[in-house]
Amino acid sequence: MNRQESLAERELEEVTRLLDQLTHVHHRNEANELAKNVFRGTRSALNFLNDLAQLHPIIDGVVKAVSVVIDLEFQRLQDDPCIAVVHTTMIKTVFHLRYLNRVSNVFEESPLKGAMEIMCNNIAHTVRKFGEFVDTYHIHWQRTVKFLFSYAYKKQLQHLGEEFERLRRDLDEMYRSTTQIQIAPAITNTTEILNSIHLIDPDMLQAQHVAEASGGVEAVLQSPTHIEEVAAQMGENVTHTMLSVLQGGFDGLLQKHAPRYHMKYKSVEARIVQSERRAVETNEGSHKAIEDEEFQQIWINYGWRITVKCSCFVEGLHEYYNARLHAQNHGSGISSDDAWTSQYLSRTMYYAAIGKIIDDDGSGYIAAQELNVFLKSGQRCLPEWRKPQWFAFWASGWHNNNAWYYDEISRMMQGVQDMSQGADLDARNPHWASTTLTLQSLQPLLLVMGNEDISGVDESRTPRQLLHLQQEFRQFEEKTISDKLHDFGFYLVDTESIVAVVSDTRIELHIMSLLYLLAKRIHELVSKVVTQQRNTAEDLCEIEAVATSCIAVFVALDHRLHELTYGWRLEAKDVSMQVDRYADGLFKRYYTKPWLFQKAYDNLRCNMFGDKHELPRNLRPITRTQLPVPAPADAVDTLAKRFQELQIHLNEHDAVLEKLESLSAPGPITAFARKLKGMFRPRAALKKKVAVESVVQSPSLLAPSPNGRRYLSLAYRWSQNLCSTSLRRVGHCLRRRAD
Repeated sequence: MNRQESLAERELEEVTRLLDQLTHVHHRNEANELAKNVFRGTRSALNFLNDLAQLHPIIDGVVKAVSVVIDLEFQRLQDDPCIAVVHTTMIKTVFHLRYLNRVSNVFEESPLKGAMEIMCNNIAHTVRKFGEFVDTYHIHWQRTVKFLFSYAYKKQLQHLGEEFERLRRDLDEMYRSTTQIQIAPAITNTTEILNSIHLIDPDMLQAQHVAEASGGVEAVLQSPTHIEEVAAQMGENVTHTMLSVLQGGFDGLLQKHAPRYHMKYKSVEARIVQSERRAVETNEGSHKAIEDEEFQQIWINYGWRITVKCSCFVEGLHEYYNARLHAQNHGSGISSDDAWTSQYLSRTMYYAAIGKIIDDDGSGYIAAQELNVFLKSGQRCLPEWRKPQWFAFWASGWHNNNAWYYDEISRMMQGVQDMSQGADLDARNPHWASTTLTLQSLQPLLLVMGNEDISGVDESRTPRQLLHLQQEFRQFEEKTISDKLHDFGFYLVDTESIVAVVSDTRIELHIMSLLYLLAKRIHELVSKVVTQQRNTAEDLCEIEAVATSCIAVFVALDHRLHELTYGWRLEAKDVSMQVDRYADGLFKRYYTKPWLFQKAYDNLRCNMFGDKHELPRNLRPITRTQLPVPAPADAVDTLAKRFQELQIHLNEHDAVLEKLESLSAPGPITAFARKLKGMFRPRAALKKKVAVESVVQSPSLLAPSPNGRRYLSLAYRWSQNLCSTSLRRVGHCLRRRAD
């Protein structure tokens, strides 16, 4: 503990030095880099506080609140300098609780214990308020919003900084009044540092001049025209959501976002608690870590250690439940109603699907902690289902549900396209044309998850029991996700909000249901607009919210795929094969053709926010190199040269056919037949001739695009037919002449 405390203290001193440098920096990139180092420098203090909370549970609520705020900050990747200043003040205030390690015996008795509990509750409350403000600041990332709310943002940061400093002074007073230890003086320069940060931004300066010419920021906020003028200086489009936020005011924005942040906070807090529990379970041993008695017994019976291979785990399940099924007549087995599940537990083709639902990291092995997560996850298995039903559903029913969702999304989005193009709203609302472009870009993003057999499942071959489970799970999942989507206002802007909505860190397991609900909401909104023949600002705001959610879901899936492929490469596995098998191959379409969906992402981003607008880092997909595409030849000049050679060869072939038509004697026919046999020997070259000719005549098809490859494939097949036809023609001519 002492060594950790010393390390944390040294790093906080380094953070203080970085904050001093921050006041002398005037370029945004340099300031962001310093802010990033400030955030990183607080990790050691958090590690120390986590250990301190185990010794003194009275501060556990404070440490958890700080952990959630830091976790969310690292996910955003924003590195804002002003937020980094108050973030440091928060860490220093909480780090001041370290003196409990020296005077804990004083606060273990009443009434001082009650006073310390009140103090910790106040600190935790202020930490949560700071986290709520930071999250509100980042969910509306447009520079126009940040510029027009800059005064309110800075005022709120100063207030939070002063609140943390007051809490630290209260801690000092409490320590001094009850003990004789020496307390270092509190540093109260948060407001001074905030006022000293002046970053040079040409766009911001131009926007400031426009705002002053329009009568000041308050006047700009009252006029959509002035807001558009300011946004033009930033290179941004003014969305209806932006107008609604600005006209609602900063206080209204905080109040509206508070319940949404509370949901995200609870989601991150639950994940942190789960992580701590995993560490404890690992120390207790593998089978003891399993909380379900039935699965603990299975684990012991088969002698599995820390982890077990997925296929071995499913084989063990099959043997265990099969034995219980045979013993049902003696009153100790499972219900005969579950006999139908044996066809899924016994067939190796379903082993991967069953194993992957528990294998969170995609390693191919199941750990005891992963099994606990699955068993306690209320979103992966319904509590009223029996365990064999769980595994039968995830073996095949989940795939069938995904196919149903995919077909429904395709149908609804086709209806959206038909309605939006057929609606004559352009004359009545100039914004509808832009909305139509937004709707066109949404369809690829809503259909990003899938593989070649995702659609067209034959339900006649599915057992009626499984069909019932599929319908029951769809209803349960849709209601759960739909309720939380409404709480978020269908506005998801980061991965953590998506995790909070689906109640699972493995978003791919529930992604089709989420995409279906987003597509359903879009269909409802467009249908309403077309039916009423007018669109209100509220309707357009909701469409923009769903479109932003589609961007966030797409980026979250991209980051999840990157995380999985990174792990598979570390394990020296065939990434393409793993993508084809993991989560029923839902990532395959995006993995093999990422450019199709990234193009839709770029179109949607540019149409909504402007060509020059750059989304924050947490809303950008990770750039992946395009998969190699086989080229027709090494280079265009090589193709052209080969084409000339084949053209000469084809001319000789035509000349031979003309001479053959003019011959009548058997002797000359035999000689020319030998010559023809030699000419047609290199059939492969002749088969390539037409394909090469087509490509050389259209150089643009050499680009590695789906259309180019499809055209080349058709040309190749045509060349095969041409060669076969030519040979048949020569053979028919020889036979006719011989007769």
